[in-house]
Amino acid sequence: MLSNENRESIIINNAGQKIFGVFHRPLTKAKCPAVLICHGLGGNKVGKHRVYVTLAHLLASSGIAALRIDFRGSGDSEGEFSEMTIDNEVSDALQALEFLKNDSQVDSSRIAIFGRSFGGVIAILAANMLGGIKSIGLWAPVFSGEQWRHQWEMIKSANLSPERRDEIMSIDGMKPGSHFFEQLFVLNLKDKVSALSNLPLLHIHGEKDTLVDTGHADHYEKVRENAEGKSKFMRLPNTDHDFSNSTERNMALEESVNWFKATLIPRGS
Repeated sequence: MLSNENRESIIINNAGQKIFGVFHRPLTKAKCPAVLICHGLGGNKVGKHRVYVTLAHLLASSGIAALRIDFRGSGDSEGEFSEMTIDNEVSDALQALEFLKNDSQVDSSRIAIFGRSFGGVIAILAANMLGGIKSIGLWAPVFSGEQWRHQWEMIKSANLSPERRDEIMSIDGMKPGSHFFEQLFVLNLKDKVSALSNLPLLHIHGEKDTLVDTGHADHYEKVRENAEGKSKFMRLPNTDHDFSNSTERNMALEESVNWFKATLIPRGS
């Protein structure tokens, strides 16, 4: 089968460290839109079930370039996970967006950002900091750090060994540093989401998500009630945080590709 995309490895330098990514280009010489894909906390540019690879391939096959990156301290990128902070990941996303803006094939006026789980936080914050983002897509995004702050208060009050505390606060065996938790515990995206009310926003969440529960989705919906830009909220009844249900995962992929086609490609193009 002939490939309907060009796929290439890229390196972006940020603060003296290398960010590794994969850039999916459509098979066209014309200027095209592009989407930056932001993975979740402790994840990588491949994603569970290779979901980011699939999404990027589908986008490129539809005429939309897609860039998957590993944030510093994750995946192949340089840095340590213990040094990861929200600010650092936003900085990485901004550097990746600059890469897209400066690419000769990309139409810099048609750049979107996609984020899953904590990558949704990074997508919202980066879109606030860099003007000109055209569209946003989110899967199971975090809205605030309140639930983890409460969990931490319970952990502190419990009679647990330091080793047990570290185990509870670790993500896939990796423990974030104290600076990350300081930022997480005060995180609330209400004002940041409100500031993007003019942008179209897609939000997909699983009803069986126990890690980032649907209360986060409720907050996003409430903030977007009177948004100027189009909003689309989709709940998947059999989907957990990892989008393990293949049927509904494929629905989410199709919905996301259609969303970016509708918001990035002018009608009649």
